[in-house]
Amino acid sequence: MTGENRGEWRVQERSSLAGDDAKSDPYQVSHAAWHALTVAVDHLSCLRSSLSQQMSRENTELSITVHIYAPSTLLRGAFENAARAVWLLGPGSRAERIRRRLAMQAGEVRNSARLWALMGRQPPRSKEDRIKQLAELLAAADARLSAEEAGKAVRKVPDYAEIVRDAGARTSVGADLAEVIWKGCSALAHGDMYGTLSMLALETIERRQNTVLTQVTASISGLYSTTMATTTLIERGFELYKQRGTRYL
Repeated sequence: MTGENRGEWRVQERSSLAGDDAKSDPYQVSHAAWHALTVAVDHLSCLRSSLSQQMSRENTELSITVHIYAPSTLLRGAFENAARAVWLLGPGSRAERIRRRLAMQAGEVRNSARLWALMGRQPPRSKEDRIKQLAELLAAADARLSAEEAGKAVRKVPDYAEIVRDAGARTSVGADLAEVIWKGCSALAHGDMYGTLSMLALETIERRQNTVLTQVTASISGLYSTTMATTTLIERGFELYKQRGTRYL
């Protein structure tokens, strides 16, 4: 995560993830989980870098400038990617982990196909062929599913509300708070007024008839609690990765 290749992403032979990867190849479960964790850590690192620090001349005080809206954009990216890793690695069932991985890939296939269409170009492989490949992989990985059932299963692309609730439920954060954090960060990232009114620190400066002049500043307590919840999900993601990637025999 620091730019050094220490091989921490490698999974051991005879581990759960090694088995997952063999059955989901070329859409390895471990690769998707590690990628999500990498994106989460990168966003959190950028948040730390964004905190402008200045030491007093006497070197006795450190002042930090906190942006109002941008931190929530970064925390949203960190939170939802950490949640994706936990959601992907959390289930004890190999079949379910593979189903989630392939359904996630189906979502990427749809988005990729849309980009190709918007650019007026033809992709190397059609969307239908790629979805068919995913269904075949799932059917081979889970003998309980018919080809038709596997096709339906991979097309059930989860949304992030489902992902963050599932991941939150697997940690001390909890499902409801996880969704609150994600929706709150999303509202601030989108510039939605309800996010400003509910997630930030507000101070009334002046009232004139039906108009209220309000000073909006970052909520330090909100930023702290959101960051702590995000690190909880990231840590859980790495714990699951190590657990699933360690040889069990």
